[in-house]
Amino acid sequence: MATRRRPLRILHPFAPVEKGIADERMATAIAVVEALDPTLHERRPGWFGGGLDGDVRRRYMAIGFTAAPDRGLEEGRAYVVDVRSGHLIWQRPIVRRRDLPRSITALGG
Repeated sequence: MATRRRPLRILHPFAPVEKGIADERMATAIAVVEALDPTLHERRPGWFGGGLDGDVRRRYMAIGFTAAPDRGLEEGRAYVVDVRSGHLIWQRPIVRRRDLPRSITALGG
């Protein structure tokens, strides 16, 4: 019996691999931030984020969380992490998910 391939899989054969790489980069970025503030791991914020537009080397990840008073997180925070060197390069308070920077150029101001 021949195996049937999904049309989306044919159009995007590397999607699962890229998702795995993105998950790994996200985990690295979270680990960098939690190393700087170990209480974050205990409070378990709902992390979200992704890569930045204009980052052709796929070096930076923008991550963040919104306020969760029930977990002791009175203020949301956004971070940009250099996942290759393990450095935090930018951070700001945020209110909503859409406040997370989406491109390299958004970090300038």
